[in-house]
Amino acid sequence: MSMQGLTPLDIQKQTFARGLKGYNVDEVRGYLHLIAEEIERLVRDVDRLSRENAMLRDELDEHNARERILKDTLLSAQKVSEDVRANAHKEAELIVKDAELLSDRLTSQAMARVGDLERAIQDLKVERRGARNRLQSMLDTMQQLVMLDAEQEANEQPITAMFRARES
Repeated sequence: MSMQGLTPLDIQKQTFARGLKGYNVDEVRGYLHLIAEEIERLVRDVDRLSRENAMLRDELDEHNARERILKDTLLSAQKVSEDVRANAHKEAELIVKDAELLSDRLTSQAMARVGDLERAIQDLKVERRGARNRLQSMLDTMQQLVMLDAEQEANEQPITAMFRARES
């Protein structure tokens, strides 16, 4: 008989041929009964341990799967974080570049406007000098007219004097 597949019941039912001076049957049966109980306990332990082992392997597989998911998620989050950081950096560079271009354009426009205003101020100064010269010329002319009028008035004779001069 092979030991593999031996059950406690097989041990208990095992019989031996009797010999002349064989073993005490009751002692053999008692011992076989003890062996059968021990094997039964061992089979139950093996069965329980096999179930625990299977359950622990399932848990281990679940934990490994979760660990893979967490690692993948972490790697994905790191990649997204790096992408966001890189995009933010690029966007910041573009904003700075746009701001610099706008600053340059506004500075150019302001300088052009300053140049236009300076030319306008020069034109107004020239115009003011011309107006002042014309006004001075008019004042001179008026003053001459006033002086001429004063001279004429001084040289005028009263109307009565004109009649007298005719009568005479």
